Amino acid sequence: MSAMGGCGMNTEDSRLIARFQRLTTELLVQKRLGQWHPEVVDELYRTSLVIEERGLKKTPEYRDAMVRAYDKACWLAELAKLSGTAKNS
Repeated sequence: MSAMGGCGMNTEDSRLIARFQRLTTELLVQKRLGQWHPEVVDELYRTSLVIEERGLKKTPEYRDAMVRAYDKACWLAELAKLSGTAKNS
């Protein structure tokens, strides 16, 4: 069931968007640190396909998740660099 129609987002769709946000954040951090993993890319792609099928890319929740993922990834990557936990490849 899609979130379209103004009746709010169901739990399954909310979890899907949360998983997409987590994977996007993880991939962005990995890329910034030069440590990306193909399995994360694969899972993100599969999740993105489901989001597209359900029509969730047009929802405010999806847009908010994208902004939060980018902001959090920037913050986490800088934190890793500052703390010395980022491994140089």
